[in-house]
Amino acid sequence: MFWVILIVCSFFIPQDYPVLGSPNTFDIMTWNIENYPKNNSTNSFLENIISQINIDVIALQEIESQNAFENLISILGPNWIGLRSQNTDYGELAYLINTEEVQLVDDYNILSNNQYYFAYREPYVIEIIHNESDYIIINNHFKCCGNGNLDLNDTSDEEYRRLKSSELIFEYVNNNHPYEKVIILGDLNDEITDSPPNNVFLDFINSNLYSFADNQIAYGDQDDWSFPNWPSHIDHIILSNELFELFEPEDIKTFKIDEYLGGWQAYENYISDHRPLFLKIDYNQIIGDLNQDSEVNILDTVILVQIILGTNLSDLVADLNQDGIVNVLDVVLLVQIILN
Repeated sequence: MFWVILIVCSFFIPQDYPVLGSPNTFDIMTWNIENYPKNNSTNSFLENIISQINIDVIALQEIESQNAFENLISILGPNWIGLRSQNTDYGELAYLINTEEVQLVDDYNILSNNQYYFAYREPYVIEIIHNESDYIIINNHFKCCGNGNLDLNDTSDEEYRRLKSSELIFEYVNNNHPYEKVIILGDLNDEITDSPPNNVFLDFINSNLYSFADNQIAYGDQDDWSFPNWPSHIDHIILSNELFELFEPEDIKTFKIDEYLGGWQAYENYISDHRPLFLKIDYNQIIGDLNQDSEVNILDTVILVQIILGTNLSDLVADLNQDGIVNVLDVVLLVQIILN
């Protein structure tokens, strides 16, 4: 009864949500909105949230109703457009785009010949421009479920299908967008912390050209995970190396809307069983400023050496020459930056 009262109050009294984005950053979120819409009031909650958080692009999963989606776009206002991969009653991939900040160049599906592995939800791509920078965004919803054990001899095995999905996207980006800013995101339905025999993301994990932006969340406190019911962290954002220098670990967070909405039960009943994952790309990142004191000096060199020696946490922004490895070549480049 308590959460019912909270939800009724939330419906009639709009909640205050934090401003996540800013004018100087590219702000993107992945959000599985379970069986959208879960309730006749779902759009009202979504409009209240989205209108306050200052977001540029939202990649969505499980968008079942075209009519409800069009209604959401309408109530968000003329500065928003919505894209849905297919007009069916299936839980489709979709995007919401703030056209005040983002220019849409193209949208299309990829890897349609392998849709079985993707549970017939083949990746949905948008090409966009933000702040004169081009981006490739690849939205995914991998096959769910399984027993946690990867069976390479069973093509119907859920883990095997997720492995194939991961491998196919890895190969696609390498072949088609090797030098572009690529963000791969969505409900990937598996954990990056799994041991190697059962880890479906090893291509990305072992590559120097990509990084899971949410790595520290996945290895951190389960209170910050995206799927509390299990609990597990199965929603992810992968960055290509062209974005490493624009990212810091604190630039990504699990947006715990439930804490603003009266608790988990209320959130799950009216919106989703997944929390969204928010990322900002900071154009004002100073190359070489590893301690973020707005200066590049000997203190940053100390941190870089510590990272190389393994006495400090590795940081994507420490890979100054963007070769996928933090080593002495980055120290040389940092010293050159300081001297210049």
